[in-house]
Amino acid sequence: MRVYAVANQKGGVGKTTSTINLGRALAELGRRVLVVDFDPQGHLTEAIGAAEAPAEGANLARALLGQWSGELGELLHKVSDNLYVLCTSDDMFLLEPQMYARTGREYLLSRFLDALADVFDDVLIDCPPSLGAINDSALVATRRRTAGGTTEVSGQIIIPVEAEDSSIRALRLLLRQVRTLCEALDIELNIAGLLVSQYDSRRGNVATSTLTAFQNHPLGVLDVIHDRAKIRDAWRLHKTLLDHAPDSENAETYRALARRLAAGEIAGTVAGGAAAVSA
Repeated sequence: MRVYAVANQKGGVGKTTSTINLGRALAELGRRVLVVDFDPQGHLTEAIGAAEAPAEGANLARALLGQWSGELGELLHKVSDNLYVLCTSDDMFLLEPQMYARTGREYLLSRFLDALADVFDDVLIDCPPSLGAINDSALVATRRRTAGGTTEVSGQIIIPVEAEDSSIRALRLLLRQVRTLCEALDIELNIAGLLVSQYDSRRGNVATSTLTAFQNHPLGVLDVIHDRAKIRDAWRLHKTLLDHAPDSENAETYRALARRLAAGEIAGTVAGGAAAVSA
């Protein structure tokens, strides 16, 4: 099983759009995909038109804290063949404060996902725009390990960025968080690269020069998602872009990236151990 954390502490950089559409593209390849809405704000749950999981019932927050156990199907919303979403709930707002009181809080999501290693091929986590314990748990869930003694789990961090100066500052903060986790927990985390989203060269020198800066960054640019109305239309219709505009430029970009991920072609940059990640 491969786990991808789609993360950036800055909001509005396309995390949710990229998470659900990469998930849809991987599912098109015949892979069994789980998308986790790990953001208490629930933008991904809203984007697919699903209802939030009930508080005090079957939801991810209670499952992580050991307050609920039951059948996996009670937690999942089916989007299409091979693609399922684990929706958020109001309890997610209460999860982080409770995590700080627990030893090993960074591994809560890892343990939950490890139990699913024989069920799904890929897990994509839509991370919240923060640097808190929830984000820590999502990043740590991408580390290489063995689940249940037999199934190998590996993963990468995908960092959506926007071609503007504030994204550069936010990237520095996220990379600092990654380094801190690696040092504190003595683990290695793999960063796949930067995914530039909402790009429009007509915005002038700020956009074009920032894109160049990202392309020259040691992490490298995985691809560029252009700012197109069809993405916003798909969101309003509660559809993935690949379902709403399957032949669009951005849909093909997500498919191409999904093929590279599925084939294991993206080596990424390892943080931790003897390696370092530069901001």
